[in-house]
Amino acid sequence: MTSRNNDTIIRFEIPIPFPLGTVNIYAIVGEHGWAMIDTGMGTPPAREALAEGLKRAGLSLSNLHAIVLTHHHPDHVGLSAELQEASGATVYMHSIDRSALHYFQMEHMAERFAKTSHFLARHGLPRTELWYTKVEPRIMRQLIRVPRVEQITPVEDGQQISLAGTSYRVIWTPGHSDGQICLFRETDGVFLAADHILPRISPNIGLYTEEDRPNPLGDYLNSLQKVATFPIHTVYPGHGEPFAHPEARIADLIRHHEKRCNQILHLLTDGPAQAATITDRIFGDRLKDDETRRMAVAEVVAHLEYLRAQQQVHLQQSSEDFLQYTAI
Repeated sequence: MTSRNNDTIIRFEIPIPFPLGTVNIYAIVGEHGWAMIDTGMGTPPAREALAEGLKRAGLSLSNLHAIVLTHHHPDHVGLSAELQEASGATVYMHSIDRSALHYFQMEHMAERFAKTSHFLARHGLPRTELWYTKVEPRIMRQLIRVPRVEQITPVEDGQQISLAGTSYRVIWTPGHSDGQICLFRETDGVFLAADHILPRISPNIGLYTEEDRPNPLGDYLNSLQKVATFPIHTVYPGHGEPFAHPEARIADLIRHHEKRCNQILHLLTDGPAQAATITDRIFGDRLKDDETRRMAVAEVVAHLEYLRAQQQVHLQQSSEDFLQYTAI
């Protein structure tokens, strides 16, 4: 599906092999060229949908001058290498997630998967429930092909970049990923939100390895407060329909995480528990597949680590491979 929301921004809904179903790719169109925000995953259906969308919109890769990658997750960067090669466009990304792209290099992918598997197993998630233990890195590499790091121009918080002849402010919003960025157009309040603010669901705020920023939920809540200070008129999210005036949505997201933290604290009044056990008590049989459960456990770990930073819970390590939390 392709939709033109105003004279300069076109949204393409690109299929992804994940529960959300689609990811939004945006074209910012100017008089002498255009820029792309994210690229979709490198699957044949995604490639075909993007090609058809560009054709219908009358856009050619020959005058694509910039690609902004909002964060390093596969559904946002998978086609970036081939689009950069076909167009010669400058690729922009925050320096943190730019560095994280090495996860998708063949020699590092298996290592990253192993670290995530070990980390979540210590929190009680059986390794058999980690989907990527069943997928060869070679197969994943076919779906996610990113430019070499030296081909990506790093951007930082507050920097202004020109896209299709208009200036956009880079806003660093860690939480969903350590180096996620949003883009703000000050002339009319357009806000390209990546996966920071979604209209109907809470973005996944999870902790997956010991190498990640230690308090992603704290980062996320701070990023929400930061974004709330901008005079935003229209939000263009990474998934779902664009929407206006995000103040109420930001407040909803903050309340959601406050409620989840209180729920976890209440469960811990019954005694120490691992993150996976807490996850099962919160969601029951609503977690229908291994990938959904993995993300849910990582989110509960993030909430527990936020509460630990607030000195409301204590982490107990009864053995090298067994971690549990207790209320203070």
